[in-house]
Amino acid sequence: MPFGPEPLGLVYFAGTKFLGYTAAAFYIKRRIPESCASPWLIGGVRTAIGLCAGMGAVYTANHLHIPKSEFGWYALLAPIRICEWLILLGLFFRNPTWDWPRSVKLAALGAIWSYALDIPAIMAVFVIPGGAWIC
Repeated sequence: MPFGPEPLGLVYFAGTKFLGYTAAAFYIKRRIPESCASPWLIGGVRTAIGLCAGMGAVYTANHLHIPKSEFGWYALLAPIRICEWLILLGLFFRNPTWDWPRSVKLAALGAIWSYALDIPAIMAVFVIPGGAWIC
C-alpha cells in the first residue's frame, strides 16, 4: 500500500524527537553537571543533528537498496546514532578530562533511546491528522 509523509508529519516526528531528546539532556546534565547549556537547547541541537543525519541515511539506504522497514535499515542507523550522540556530547559536555568509556556508554544509551523514540514519533506521523497520506 503506497503512503508518504505530509509536511505536518515531519513536524510531528521532529517534535516527538525534540521532547525525547530534551528529556535525555536533563538526564545527562545530572550525570555531567559541568555543562551550562539549557536542556532545551541540547534537545534542539540533537534533533537537528538527527534530521540531517537521517536524511543522509535515507539517501544512503536508497542507493544501497536497503528497505527502510527492514533490519538492514536499523542496522545502518546504529553506528550513525552512536556518532550523533558522541557529537552532541562533544559539543555540550566535553571537558579537559574527557572520559571516552563514559562517553561511549552514554552514546550507546542515547542510541537505544533514539530507537525507542522512533515508536511514538512514527506513530504520531500516522495517527495525527495531516501527518501522512495513504492510498
